[in-house]
Amino acid sequence: MRRVQLCLLILITASSSVGLKSSSQDSSTPRVHQNFNGGWLFHRQSHGVGELGSFDRESGMAGQVEPRFRQAPLPDYDDSWWQQLNLPHTWNAYDVTDEKPGYWRGIGWYRKHFRLENQYSGKRIFLEFEGVNEVSEFWLNGNRLGDHKGGYTGFEFDITDKAKFGSDENVLTVKVDNLYHDTVPPTVKTDYNFYGGIYRDVWLRVSDPSYISKVHWTTPSVSPESAELQLETTITDATGQQRSLSLVQEVYDPGNQLVFTANSDLRLDPGKTEVVVKNGGLLKSPLLWSPESPHLYRISTSLREGARNLDRVENPLGFRWFKFDPQRGFFLNGKRVQIQGTNWHQSYPGMGNALPNSRHVKDMELIKEMGVNFWRTSHYPHDVATMEASDRLGLMVWNELPINKEIGDPNQYIANVDIMANEMIERDRNHPSVIVWGIAGEVNASKKVSIKVVEAVSKRYHELDPTRPVAMHAPRGDEIEALVDVVGLGVDKETDEKHVKYPMRCFMTAEYSASLMGRGIYGMGPESEDLACQNHEKYLSQLNQRPWMAGGMIWNQFDYDGETYDVVIPHVVAFGVGDVWRIPKEVYYFYQSQWNPKLMVHIVGHWTWPGEEGRTRPVKVYSNANEVELFLNGKSLGTRPGSDYPGLAHPPRVWQVPYQPGTLKAVARSSGKELDHEVKTAGSPHHIALESDVQQLRSGDPESLAYITASVVDQAGTVVPSSHDPITFTSYGPGELLEQSWLGHGKGLTWNVVAGKTVAAFRSTPRTGRAVISAYSPGLVMGRIELQVTAPGRPDEMEYKEKFEVDELP
Repeated sequence: MRRVQLCLLILITASSSVGLKSSSQDSSTPRVHQNFNGGWLFHRQSHGVGELGSFDRESGMAGQVEPRFRQAPLPDYDDSWWQQLNLPHTWNAYDVTDEKPGYWRGIGWYRKHFRLENQYSGKRIFLEFEGVNEVSEFWLNGNRLGDHKGGYTGFEFDITDKAKFGSDENVLTVKVDNLYHDTVPPTVKTDYNFYGGIYRDVWLRVSDPSYISKVHWTTPSVSPESAELQLETTITDATGQQRSLSLVQEVYDPGNQLVFTANSDLRLDPGKTEVVVKNGGLLKSPLLWSPESPHLYRISTSLREGARNLDRVENPLGFRWFKFDPQRGFFLNGKRVQIQGTNWHQSYPGMGNALPNSRHVKDMELIKEMGVNFWRTSHYPHDVATMEASDRLGLMVWNELPINKEIGDPNQYIANVDIMANEMIERDRNHPSVIVWGIAGEVNASKKVSIKVVEAVSKRYHELDPTRPVAMHAPRGDEIEALVDVVGLGVDKETDEKHVKYPMRCFMTAEYSASLMGRGIYGMGPESEDLACQNHEKYLSQLNQRPWMAGGMIWNQFDYDGETYDVVIPHVVAFGVGDVWRIPKEVYYFYQSQWNPKLMVHIVGHWTWPGEEGRTRPVKVYSNANEVELFLNGKSLGTRPGSDYPGLAHPPRVWQVPYQPGTLKAVARSSGKELDHEVKTAGSPHHIALESDVQQLRSGDPESLAYITASVVDQAGTVVPSSHDPITFTSYGPGELLEQSWLGHGKGLTWNVVAGKTVAAFRSTPRTGRAVISAYSPGLVMGRIELQVTAPGRPDEMEYKEKFEVDELP
């Protein structure tokens, strides 16, 4: 059926509607958005490649469908021998960090048997996939739905005409590969892995045949006094019938008060499948979105036929305005804001890249707690949960596609990227946190090809969303730099010269690693934490002294899996300011002292140096307080107001202290407030202490996890920094410990602590009651912790009471 667009432009000025109730006569909507992660079957093919990790460019037999899977798309195919699992899932969760070279790359198969209720007959049925890595193909009941290229953007299929309803079973088959494709970015990469699988959420969506397919907002002008809002809504009609409908747009402020309403009458004529409605208005005294005050509005869009709601969707809305200035840096809401940024990869021990949404949100919260106001989605669009969290927390985002490294046929490459760009921008353009559309950069191609690709991508970004600038990391040449709006380069003499040569070009640092560092390593060696602190201090100082640079982003927030790295821990990229378990390194506290206004104080390192009694040691303290006083065993060693360190808002304090065992304590004082931090000399390892970030889990909720920190401590409870003991985790009761892979232990529940600490993840299961998690290591007293797994109205299945009769007593 030919698609016709009908554009209606209706400008409605917002009245003083604060406190008005929604005009909805019927708040219900037939739209269903149901999680589709449960009850999948999976099997991997026998032949794979990947001994060279992401550098394997030849697929060979690994790219062919093996005989036993050739009938897998058919509904009556026997899949009884396949593994049962729930999504998200990757088949590389463990083999990227083991002792064997490379990680498995090939074809994996997924199937799901499901039924659709009779009440859904006559509706439109969609399957939404948030992320499948990397090239995938889909069948429903033996009918091919289509394919998708690219592992980091979401997509959907309309399955209405191929679905069965009632008692008839539907069978969905998905073929996925994470093989090398030279026209599907990323093609090769040195420092992160191409995890295969359906690693993000899948959703079933059911809607009326006339439904809202898109809502897009823009704010052409914003000020503290008023904000112009423009809304563009696409209505899709699959009935082929004449219908008289109405579209209602309602905007609610952060306090959930209705502040704007727009009504549009629509006429859907037979044969017209799409209607685009444009409307908008002016809002007085908007609450502005910023990192300090991330005020979020909400747009509720309803499609109605008379008094009946046919469909309703909601979108976030934030009022802000911003610009990059080539001489003065970045401005948000009329004020210069230094970009205090970081990069982040989607991986976690034992999960690979198949993280639950709750883990994504926790990572965003840790990033915010450090004082970050801007992060880059290195090197691909991240889970939608991170965008939602960024809106809520006030984290600005550089959202990018993985356009880097090798490029095959440039025309086909650009065609694939064009689809990815549309998927990324359509998904994320309504998030006020998104400031920049990015290009990953570091393209390994000829100059001619690089220019062609970057020019095409930049142009496409601007076509899809002219309201945001295009940025690129390391363009590698003046001609390529000229194709984007913001250039990501490091702090050095060459960038200074470019700024002079191109005074109208905007610059920022898209990534700076500054130093590799292993948590718990000290002594100013090449991988030590103390040297890393010094290097980051110098880099941030230099960055801050260049006001024409918008700021910069650290590489990387957390350590992550990287096949070709073996500097600190094999197959782990150790640039992170936190380790793979999210345990902060010392550098984390440096940035917190510079970026987070909340009062903090932190002593760098530990105070356990056996055999060094009497030797003078430097003691560094990070704090954002006006004054810091240091004590050793209760005796004051004096105060430090902060040394003169150009470019640093709160320079580190340093004391020279003759070492003697005991307690080192730093007391920070500022504006009448006082805060302290202390480190103690540790004795011999004695027992394992367990601490959970939560005490209660929700039964049957795969998003409900506890992260349990295990510390090897002495008898007094002080962490022993020299401990690298192996720990075995066990549990009983409801819930399950998630296995990890660790060198020397393989896949399982045994791995070593690093500098006295590690973290185990524990997930709820459908049972209820008291769960007990234990940690064991030979020669140490076992650690134990209890958690509750609960569900409303359900009893504790672990509860046990002895019963006896009175006459049974002696």
